Amino acid sequence: MSKRFHQALAIQTPDRVPFVPAVYEHKAWFIGKTPSDVCRDPGLLVEATLAEYEALRADSIIVGIDVYNVEAEAAGCGMTYYGSTDTSIPSVTPGSEIVAEGAPAGSVAIPDPLTGGRMPLMLEATERVATRLKELVPVMGAVTGPFSLAAALCGPAPLFMAMAADPDWARAMIDVGVRIAGTYGRAFAKRGLDVAVFDSQASPGLISPGRYRDFVQEPTRKLIAGLKAAGMKEVPLIIGGNTDAIIDGYVGTGGNYLLCDGPASVKTFLPACRAARRAFRKNIPSDFIASAPLEEIRQRAAGELAQAEGYPGFILGTGVIPYGTPTEKILAVNDNERTEKIKT
Repeated sequence: MSKRFHQALAIQTPDRVPFVPAVYEHKAWFIGKTPSDVCRDPGLLVEATLAEYEALRADSIIVGIDVYNVEAEAAGCGMTYYGSTDTSIPSVTPGSEIVAEGAPAGSVAIPDPLTGGRMPLMLEATERVATRLKELVPVMGAVTGPFSLAAALCGPAPLFMAMAADPDWARAMIDVGVRIAGTYGRAFAKRGLDVAVFDSQASPGLISPGRYRDFVQEPTRKLIAGLKAAGMKEVPLIIGGNTDAIIDGYVGTGGNYLLCDGPASVKTFLPACRAARRAFRKNIPSDFIASAPLEEIRQRAAGELAQAEGYPGFILGTGVIPYGTPTEKILAVNDNERTEKIKT
């Protein structure tokens, strides 16, 4: 297996900067299917993920399509899926939240990963992909972070308002998120798999840095510590948006691979991550990739690499790639030759 991704996370100099594009719903495009089809069929999800790897040769792979929905659906939220020609991304159906504002957070049953919704499907697909690619690239599952999961269970607006009006209830809902995500994550760990934790509802674009520190940082640290105690070597924490304002709290969660998304600054992340020995991924924005000529994409990537100053924990990536993005646009972010092959 290529060691460069693990070397970057260990802050050891890899042979080149790892390349990790954010490919979720776009996986389905590689096999001519829709996200709704692929996310409900383990065979299609395995096929799509392998096709993604063949096309892009990323240095780490996430097995998932709609990475924020699996736990919420298993807990009882309704899902909107689309027909065989609609490439929209499946999502939690508005109004299907299972906890009314102020209702006891303890009323939420923790779903069993072996039987709950699509959890068994995701465990199976991730294990199958990991088996196929184990000699080539690290493969991870996807787990929703505690704040984003709480927002899905009760609705984002009620959770946001409760942090001011009823902070004890907000904390209880976030703790439910910790317990569900932890239970699901440990099911991956039992299979020898790592996961990435996704928590973009906690972005400073949605809640203030003070609220992140007071409500989100410690539950997230608790979740990540529990996953590591379960045997996970790597626990990336993915928060989209401009996270410069929460960099100290972000580092304090214990995630060993953080996201410096398009609006965020390498100049902010580099000193903080260097001091804490954390890896971080700088994303080239997906809207820029979609609109810019190939040479401009290459130049933008080169500029980000230069700002990283040779930091061994630096990873180059992309924003979430929209369904149908031309492959050459994604590959323009990274010009390194790809020689690995999947063994059948």
